Amino acid sequence: MKHDEHSRQTKQALSAALKRLMEEKPLNKITIQELVEECGVNRKTFYYHFEDIYALLKWTLEQEAINLFDRYDLINEHTKAIEFALDYIESNLDVLKNIVRSLGGAEIRNFFFNDIYEPMHRLVCTVAQNRRCHVPESYKAFLSRFLTEAIAGILMDCIERDALSERDKLSEYISSTLITSIPNALEAAAKK
Repeated sequence: MKHDEHSRQTKQALSAALKRLMEEKPLNKITIQELVEECGVNRKTFYYHFEDIYALLKWTLEQEAINLFDRYDLINEHTKAIEFALDYIESNLDVLKNIVRSLGGAEIRNFFFNDIYEPMHRLVCTVAQNRRCHVPESYKAFLSRFLTEAIAGILMDCIERDALSERDKLSEYISSTLITSIPNALEAAAKK
């Protein structure tokens, strides 16, 4: 157990060092040597935990915002989930912009998509069940993907255009769209 805790602490220290360095320079300009010096560990320790800087970055994103939406009941707490995602973006904006500049938006977009899809799918299925809408599973999956892509795109827009100046309005728009569009889409599909 002590080894697991020590390993987690080392990974967190490497992650924090990566974020500090990303505030100063592009991700693709950061070297393993700089990282280990910043963190106070040796190269061997780094490679014991991670294959490369991109594996560390992936782990960092997963740990920091693990299950952004999954920690909330989207039926009753969709506004809190959206606020949490916007808070995460706002507090990590420089690092996220750095990732987009260095790797392109696909990595962050995939991260958001993977994080949002399952809770969105549960929400769609729950609404279908509560409304007694008998629609094919393929439509529920389509609707879940559609909404997930929309939210991931909006979150990406917040990063790329620094579009958080009206975040309360944005949160309200996303929430109201979710609570009105899902039932309407399912009811329309059930009538066909």
